[in-house]
Amino acid sequence: MEHRFIVVTEDETHFHDLSEVLQSLGLPVWLHWNTDMLAQLVGSLGTNIMFVEFAGENSQKATELTSNLLSVYPRLWVVGFAKRADTQLIREAMRSGARDFIELQSPPDEIRQSVQGILDQSPSLPAKSTGNMVTLLGARPGVGTSLAAVNLALLLKQEYLPEEPILLLDFGYPAGDASLYLDTKVGFNLCDAVRSLRRFDHVLLSTAFSHHKSGLAILSLPHNLADLRDISPVDAMTLLSLFKSYFKVIVVDLGGFAGMDLLMYALGISDQILMVCEQTVPSVFSARQLLHNLRERGFATDRIGLVTGKYDSRIDMDPAQIAQNLQMRLVENLPQRTDKMIACANTGRQLLEVAPKDPYLEALRKIAAAQCGPGDSPGLGNAASSRSVFGRWLAPLLK
Repeated sequence: MEHRFIVVTEDETHFHDLSEVLQSLGLPVWLHWNTDMLAQLVGSLGTNIMFVEFAGENSQKATELTSNLLSVYPRLWVVGFAKRADTQLIREAMRSGARDFIELQSPPDEIRQSVQGILDQSPSLPAKSTGNMVTLLGARPGVGTSLAAVNLALLLKQEYLPEEPILLLDFGYPAGDASLYLDTKVGFNLCDAVRSLRRFDHVLLSTAFSHHKSGLAILSLPHNLADLRDISPVDAMTLLSLFKSYFKVIVVDLGGFAGMDLLMYALGISDQILMVCEQTVPSVFSARQLLHNLRERGFATDRIGLVTGKYDSRIDMDPAQIAQNLQMRLVENLPQRTDKMIACANTGRQLLEVAPKDPYLEALRKIAAAQCGPGDSPGLGNAASSRSVFGRWLAPLLK
């Protein structure tokens, strides 16, 4: 696979100088500061190394660009560069998040050796991330987020995309509920996957990841959540980005998940986000609090759609009222099916086996179908919308 490098500079001569040095290692792509396509191109090119020039009047702009771009794409390995640099300039680049710095006046062999070292350390990535990620969010445990995620993932794997790799990220709380519903033992967890990041490939996916009998891949949090402290947040975020290169659709169960940093990143790279909320005051209150916290952190909550969990038409608080209260668009209602769900959970069988035409599944089929629309990949329209959000967010820094 040919590596692609993004080079951000206003100086055409500097780009050609660097391009000439890098041509034996990959394909450099030149981007001006005044483009609003940088965020989109980082994802579409599948690049994991970006060169940013820190020099003259653009030094502050480069610092802001690097810092903000890394909050969106933490897998990027930013390399600062300049024709020549002093200690203060290098220190400024490193503080903004650059991991290395090169001077164009250095011998070409020395520059190539440095970049080759970076390539050896960074994970091997396919040329383009084409996977679609749909995240089910629950502001509190018990509203039905994990059940919805499990059944949505099974529908995608068994009915819509049977020949494609589908992944269920069992990140809800209590930990491991989704794998219990699937009656599938999961030994290889998120921490194990992060530790294996440097050797991540299709062989690891087929041998280490747990798979349901349908072929659905499953990755859970460790049962001892304290183990999450031992892994780097940046590596965990890198892993989530990597999944979009290996799976056609990733369904993420974030019901009751409390790790805000990882949650923010998962939402940031998701192509569709659905919040599951019950017709109860505590559930609506928790949902409103979570939305407030997300807005406080600068997340555009208008990207999140509302799904009514355990919907019962006899309850006075109807879905339209909940949507209005939360200022959200209503996507779907998942009907109350408590008895059937308990029976399925207790026998290790899935609703799709027991009652394939159940109203609950019919509601989820509408969501599943949206992941498989026309285009080069499922949910392409949502993905494009997601990337354009980042483009608009970064645009002021790129002018």
